[in-house]
Amino acid sequence: MSVRLPVVVFLGFLLSTCASRETLPRFTGKEYVPLAVGAYWEYSLTTTTINPVEGQVNTLTEIKLEVMDRLEQNGVTIYVIRRYTRPVGSPTYSSDETWSVQEDKFRYIQQEGNVPFLRLQFPLTDGKTWNGNAFNTLGGSDDCGDGNFTCDIYRVADLGKPFELPGTVTYGDTVSITEQEDDDAIVGKDMRKSVYARGIGLVYRERTHLEYCTVGSCIGQQVVENGIIERQILLTYGAQ
Repeated sequence: MSVRLPVVVFLGFLLSTCASRETLPRFTGKEYVPLAVGAYWEYSLTTTTINPVEGQVNTLTEIKLEVMDRLEQNGVTIYVIRRYTRPVGSPTYSSDETWSVQEDKFRYIQQEGNVPFLRLQFPLTDGKTWNGNAFNTLGGSDDCGDGNFTCDIYRVADLGKPFELPGTVTYGDTVSITEQEDDDAIVGKDMRKSVYARGIGLVYRERTHLEYCTVGSCIGQQVVENGIIERQILLTYGAQ
């Protein structure tokens, strides 16, 4: 079964161990990331890269994620996910990478290539925070462990609220995860956000990483020397 999105859709281990091990409430937030073998999601990905050599380059790609298998290990469910890509206009996807998701009562860890990210920590509540890089060595621009190491603090926002992609789709019950919100008028900008819809999964992701000129007269003028801007939007989803 495949669902083509209509105009309006209404759907009514270090730092990670901070989560309480008490009994979870009936609603935990796992409802925003439903997974099953055969499920798939297709996305459009618009990428803008900026560098001194090529200037600004825009690329349009389509991505497909498909759940290929499910395994159970010591109370942890592991889903094997195949990632496919194709240029816009091409009828055929090419296999790109194998990803996976490890999911238990308290964590949703998505391994993208060889890098695991703690995308969600259950139960979800507005304002809840955690280290999204708790299972990798990427660090980040936030301070964690009383300033003993760097991390990326993820934050829950707008739990249960609608999310609209202007002029296209409105999802009635969503949660937004702010993965980074670093906006420095002198040095640059690092902004990342993911939006999940209840009963569907990831519907929108954005990433903006800009490095400004910090030498000479351009200091403070927000002149972009290097950067990347990505917008990933759900096109369709279903099960095979």
